[in-house]
Amino acid sequence: MEEQQNEKMSSKARWIIGGIVTICLAVLIVVAIQLNKKQEPEVATEATQDKKEKTADEQIGSDLEKALSELKKDKSSEDKKTDSKDKATATKSSDPFAYLFNPSKSDDPLTFLSIDPTDLPDVPEPVVSKTEDVAGVQDDKTPNGPVVTLPTDKITDLPTVPSLPTSDDPTLPSDAVDEGDGDDKVPTDVPGTVIPPTGNQDNIDNQDKGDTGTPDDSNNGGTNKPTPDPDDEGTNKPTPDPDDEGTNKPTPDPDDEGTNKPTPDPDDEGTNKPTPDPDDEGTNKPTPDPDDEGTNKPTPDPDDEGTNKPTPDPDDEGTNKPTPNPGEQLENLTLALPEDTYERLVSYREQQQIYNALYYGNKEGLKDQEVVTLLDEMLRNYNNASDTDITARQLIQSLTQSQLNDEQARIYNAQLTKLKEEIEKVTREEYVDVYVIKEGSSKDQLYYAGTFEDLLNGNKVELEKAKNSEMALADQKASEAAENLRNNKLDELQRKANQKALIEAINSYQLIANYSTEADNEAEAKRNEALRILSESVKASDEPEIENNDTTKVENDEDKTEAKVDNQQELKNSLNQLMEEKKYIQVLQQASAYVEQYPELDDTIKEASEKLLEQSIKDMKSNNAYTDEDTKKYLSQSYAALTGLSKVPNEVSEKAKEEFYGYRLVMQAEKLIESDSTQAAIFAYEGYKRQETDGAKAILQKANTTLGEKALNMESKDDAERAYEILTVTAKGVNDTLMQTAVDRKTAYGYVEAGEKRYDAGEIEEAIAYGSEANRLYPEKNLGGALVEKVANRLLEEAEQKELTEQVESYNLIVNVKGLDESIKTQAENRKTVIDALDRVKNIEKKEQQLYYLYTALEKIEETKDSAWSKEMKVEVQTQYDACIKDMLTQAQTWSTGNEEEKVKAATYYKAIVEIGKYAGEETVTNAKTELTELGYE
Repeated sequence: MEEQQNEKMSSKARWIIGGIVTICLAVLIVVAIQLNKKQEPEVATEATQDKKEKTADEQIGSDLEKALSELKKDKSSEDKKTDSKDKATATKSSDPFAYLFNPSKSDDPLTFLSIDPTDLPDVPEPVVSKTEDVAGVQDDKTPNGPVVTLPTDKITDLPTVPSLPTSDDPTLPSDAVDEGDGDDKVPTDVPGTVIPPTGNQDNIDNQDKGDTGTPDDSNNGGTNKPTPDPDDEGTNKPTPDPDDEGTNKPTPDPDDEGTNKPTPDPDDEGTNKPTPDPDDEGTNKPTPDPDDEGTNKPTPDPDDEGTNKPTPDPDDEGTNKPTPNPGEQLENLTLALPEDTYERLVSYREQQQIYNALYYGNKEGLKDQEVVTLLDEMLRNYNNASDTDITARQLIQSLTQSQLNDEQARIYNAQLTKLKEEIEKVTREEYVDVYVIKEGSSKDQLYYAGTFEDLLNGNKVELEKAKNSEMALADQKASEAAENLRNNKLDELQRKANQKALIEAINSYQLIANYSTEADNEAEAKRNEALRILSESVKASDEPEIENNDTTKVENDEDKTEAKVDNQQELKNSLNQLMEEKKYIQVLQQASAYVEQYPELDDTIKEASEKLLEQSIKDMKSNNAYTDEDTKKYLSQSYAALTGLSKVPNEVSEKAKEEFYGYRLVMQAEKLIESDSTQAAIFAYEGYKRQETDGAKAILQKANTTLGEKALNMESKDDAERAYEILTVTAKGVNDTLMQTAVDRKTAYGYVEAGEKRYDAGEIEEAIAYGSEANRLYPEKNLGGALVEKVANRLLEEAEQKELTEQVESYNLIVNVKGLDESIKTQAENRKTVIDALDRVKNIEKKEQQLYYLYTALEKIEETKDSAWSKEMKVEVQTQYDACIKDMLTQAQTWSTGNEEEKVKAATYYKAIVEIGKYAGEETVTNAKTELTELGYE
């Protein structure tokens, strides 16, 4: 219908109407721009304002002249178009103004006046802020730029220039224009009402796409020129719809039901479009403020005294700083404090500070796969334990294994275990070569030579001398003790003293035997003899008695008994009956009683004794021999019968003594476990060697364990060492863990002795190393505790007079000492931390990390014992700390006025000062908090 009416109008009528409307429109646009400039607050920057070259009047004249020029150009161009084009598209009809009205809606075409944004003449584009919405401005980023919204379809008079308040709300207030005449009168008393022109709603929506507002000086250099589209070759054509068959329709909004809105740029993040009301059914009303009492006023800022200022930062003291991005809030601002452990270790590696890499990596990073890999790499610098210095040895012994369950952790753990074993071996070898062989006792020389064959290193001459000396001493003790023990007149204390001397001799013979070759069995033979004497020295009451099992007496009817000594046949029958029942002990008892009267009983005694020994040997090899009480009682009586009855043949008796010897030793050991565990272990070991039964092994295990437990509490150093020397032999092959524990504890005693000698000689580093190793080998006793404490205190005192690098060497040694009093170790750790922190400051670039290390150093100085060292270091560290704070504040102040990236850097510095700036004073920290707040962080 609209197209038919447009076609009926004469070309002249359309030209006249179009001309009038265009002139009015141009004047209105210019006036609106001028009014908007006068009323809106100045948003443009000072730099932009300096670039303005035209006055307001000059600009108005220029804009009007340009609008008229464009009108003529458009008229000339449009007159040449034919009516053969698509008539369904009003914007492309032969009459350029045919689309401006819809006669079907009213008799007055001007009542329905609507403007196509794509055909407006070039009007200077209002520049808008990229972050703040300005009233009346909608930048849809189409090639033609923003469009000015007409407040009404007809303005009859403009006698005055009303103020246009700036707001995010594109709706003009009621007093923006004067009232018209008649039906065109604009209502001014309806609060909260948008004043649209009456008519087609589609045209109204198009009008609401208009744009007025504050110029964007940041992109237009302070001028009011529109921002050209890079692809727009000077034309003002709208973005064509791909499905638009050559027509000049603007691309419709997919949510706009038939309106002729231009397509907004999806990347337009800086436009000043008003937020649409989700319930606005096609109208272009702005979102009302819920607290706005029906008026259509923009939402005022609480601190905005009538102006249209952007939302200020809550902590912005009157400045026009933008609101910070929520992603940059304080809680999301992460400080890299301290620096990453792996990066720190890599730095140590690059500086060849392998010790620090291992020390700090072990403390902080054994759960990090990269750190474990790096530590394994560092350990390979010590692949030759003999070339490793004392400090590094102590460090490696202090390292722990990684608990990660991956291949790299297994490689690291295996490497660490191997190194520790090699260092332990090298340390013991040095100890043996330097201290034992040259200065130690003959017994110690033989002990280590026999225990560690690989540590001899050509010391044959020295060891042969030790062997001869120890043999002579053992012979003397054994001879005297044996002679005394054969004397039955000894009291209990004397008997115990001689048994102890005999045990010492047995132990010496054992040490010599371990060192000697198999062919050289003199010591072994002497040991066996001394052991037999010791076994025989056990009181008679400890041995079982032979029960009287005489069956040669019988009862008569009158309950009377009498010996039938003259009835040889009857005796023979009785003995045969006992033999059949395998009651060999009773046979030996009865036959021995009558053998003199009946010499032919010798054969019976011999046969019974042989069968009893055979049966006893069989029973001794069973487990019942050590667990079943009846079996143990039977074996003890068998031994008494075979060795105590004089009529038993000597060869059988001697064989019985030999066969029962091992069993008797084990049984004696069982009785002595609690009262004399040292003697019990010796007896049980010898008995087990002879029998090798499970029962004997179980008693040996019990004896060894008890001796090991008792050795912990032995007050005498000699008694404890002898116990471990015995266990080194008796537990070997039976309980290797206990045997190694005995070796370690025996060695620990030797290390303490060697450390004391080194300390007296002034070799304090060697002294503390041996004391530390003693504590590592024997942690339950802390044998070297007193030694390492006095050495550590001396090292701390002497370190104060050295340069820092030399001081660190002493502290590195102290912090890895085992068994050192924690208060002393803490002093060394604190001093080491301070010096290491100063070194880190020199090797890192980030100021906040430098401040962290200086802060840590000051904390450690406060924890360090008050001394000349702590006072001197506090002055030095405080000076560097203050200088770092000053540099950070200066740089942060510069960055705080820069771009967003620099502001984040500034905030990082301020936050670091807030968190670790307490040594700069409360005022400095407070000021940093203020600056942090002003940057938009809470």
